[in-house]
Amino acid sequence: MIAKSSWFSIRKYGGWGLTPNCPQGWLYIIIAIIPVILIKNNYFVAIWSLLLALDLIHVFFNLKKDERETLHEAISDRNALWFMILALVIGSLIKQTIDPIILVALLGASLVKSITSFYLRDK
Repeated sequence: MIAKSSWFSIRKYGGWGLTPNCPQGWLYIIIAIIPVILIKNNYFVAIWSLLLALDLIHVFFNLKKDERETLHEAISDRNALWFMILALVIGSLIKQTIDPIILVALLGASLVKSITSFYLRDK
C-alpha cells in the first residue's frame, strides 16, 4: 500500500479514524483529495475512494497500540454505543412508532454483544 503507518496516529478525540502526524501524512491526504475535487467522473471518484479507503484501513490495522490505548478505545466505543442505543430508544418512544430498521439495529446490537460476551467468557 502507499501510506505508511508512521505517518498517522489514532484520533483520540473527536471521533474515529486517523490523524496525520507528520508532513508526509498531510501530503498524502492532500494528494488523495485533489483528484476527487478536480475530476467529476462518478466512476473515477468511487474507485479512487475505494482504493483510498482500503489503503487507510491497511494503515489503521498496522498501527501499533499498547494495552492501555486498546482498553481506552474499547471503553470509549462502548460508551458511544450506549449513547446511540439510548438515543434510538428515546427517539422511538417520542415518535411512538417503532421503525423496523431501528428495531433490527437494536436487536442486532444485543445479539452481537451476547455472542461476543459468550465467546470471550472463557478467554
